[in-house]
Amino acid sequence: MNEGKIQTVLVACVLMAVVLPASWAVLSRDAAVVEADVQNRPIEVAADGYVTSRTCRACHPGQYGTWRRSYHSTMTQVATPKAVVPEMHEIELSLWGETYYFERRGDEFWVRHAGPGLDTVERRVVMTTGSHHFQAYWSETGAGRRLDLLPFAYDIKDARWIPFAAIPVSPPGIRHTVGIARTWNRNCIMCHSTAYLPREGAAGMDTHVRELGISCEACHGPALEHVEGLDNPISRYARRLAEDPDPTIVNPARVDHRTSTEICGQCHAVYEFRGRQKSDWYRQGAGYRPGVGSVEDTRTLVIEDPPQRIAGFEAHFFWDDGVVRLNGREYNSLLRTPCFQAGEMSCLSCHAMHQSPGDPRSMDTWADDMLKPDMRGVRACVQCHLEFGEQRVQTEHSRHAADSPGNECMNCHMPHTAWGLQKATRVHEVASPSVAESVSTGRPNACNLCHLDKPLAWTAAKLEQWYGQESPALSEDQRSIAAGVLWVMEGDAGQRALISWHMGWQPAQRASGTDWMSAYLARQLLDPYDTTRAVAVRSLRTLPGFGAFDVDFMASVEERRAAADRVTSMRASLGRLPSPADPQAVLVSPEGIPRAGELQRLLRKRDNTLIYLQE
Repeated sequence: MNEGKIQTVLVACVLMAVVLPASWAVLSRDAAVVEADVQNRPIEVAADGYVTSRTCRACHPGQYGTWRRSYHSTMTQVATPKAVVPEMHEIELSLWGETYYFERRGDEFWVRHAGPGLDTVERRVVMTTGSHHFQAYWSETGAGRRLDLLPFAYDIKDARWIPFAAIPVSPPGIRHTVGIARTWNRNCIMCHSTAYLPREGAAGMDTHVRELGISCEACHGPALEHVEGLDNPISRYARRLAEDPDPTIVNPARVDHRTSTEICGQCHAVYEFRGRQKSDWYRQGAGYRPGVGSVEDTRTLVIEDPPQRIAGFEAHFFWDDGVVRLNGREYNSLLRTPCFQAGEMSCLSCHAMHQSPGDPRSMDTWADDMLKPDMRGVRACVQCHLEFGEQRVQTEHSRHAADSPGNECMNCHMPHTAWGLQKATRVHEVASPSVAESVSTGRPNACNLCHLDKPLAWTAAKLEQWYGQESPALSEDQRSIAAGVLWVMEGDAGQRALISWHMGWQPAQRASGTDWMSAYLARQLLDPYDTTRAVAVRSLRTLPGFGAFDVDFMASVEERRAAADRVTSMRASLGRLPSPADPQAVLVSPEGIPRAGELQRLLRKRDNTLIYLQE
């Protein structure tokens, strides 16, 4: 390189060192000025060492780009035309005799609410939550920055409006979500924003966050010292060539597995704030900073107390033995897992918060669950369990063919027994299937979530024969009737939702046959829980011959009863379908006709305990 070119490069470097930091400081300052003018919602205030993701973008455009395409970045957004998924122009929705009129005015969204004998109230929709499966909406309240949740949400996949209470497993008659969950500043703020400060006082809520959504600094910590220390090219390249990690910023991939997992656990866990913790939280938030101290210094993790002793709705988050029952609380599960306790398993063992440059998948595919490449299959486990690296060893252990879903480690050791957003999700407490636990806790075991058509006695015999697991005492029904049938007929609302979902899961359909499932999914159309009905409709549409089946899960009882009768007629017209090996176990005749008397007997034994799997 000649002298002139060297001088040009040096001048460019100097300009970058001076102009880029200054320009990003101006952008951040301008954004803060605009936010300060807002009075009707929480605002972003870059302080206490936080500089916002806009500043990170200058030096980390690749990481910024993948983060921006993730659903973390759009977890919470100001309600702008770009952020709001559906059209909100002259939409009228009714619920419980009250009517909500949505309309767009320029770049603003407004809602008018009127009910019998009520004055019409008009408020602006100022914020959104979610952009992946569902989107919820928050309105101003007239009480400063406190926000209220609207009782409707938008189902993005099905492109329709539904009651918000139909998303979680909510008891029948719930008109809205309850308690503090209706107020963004007291509930969703904890996991849907970065470095939050509810700032609740006698005068109300003057809520600040460092950034809306899950931003760079939610995982890497406040970045001001990092930015100032690397504000010129020489210091940046010196740091890039250094072998030790930058002490001014946290990289979850370069800390020990416990610290790394805690960073995710600040949101993905069940916590309680008690005593002084709670009063401090209302004013200044939890105060946790990634990589500094322990997340449990700032709150109480719900994990050691027996779930039945936990006060409030948290008790619904667990099965009777403390296994997490709700999606999004993976940290509680990992802490109980031997792979974490005795090994080095962390969230980043399987997940990637930024898509790697060599990943051949589309960015949308990566963003769906933020898994590393090939982490859906056996490789996720054999990356640590090297003794199972050979396919022969895998099949000898699993007792299933190599191409069978039963040979996939996670289907046995991380089954779909957690629930959230109208679907079953994998529990992150790695364990082995156990019939005894299913009997004592009601939690479906992995074997019977594939083999829905097999009784618990069949499963117990296999586990005893293959792995020496002692068979528990079983009732006559548990010995002769398929576990899937018992759970979907007798189980509580959460169990019924799980089995309805699994009837639409391809591995279960492959293992159990589909001929008998429509009879049970048709009955679920009459379930009192909205979510269970929604899942039953989706699963029905996966069965042969039912792809075009159409019914609104929120329709009247009469309409849904007619739809259930229609399922019976459609099934009769289909003839022979893939059938269970033992029709007697699923209480149907060899021709696929349900044994109505037996089903009614089981229905009378149903567990009608009110279940609220709050999300």
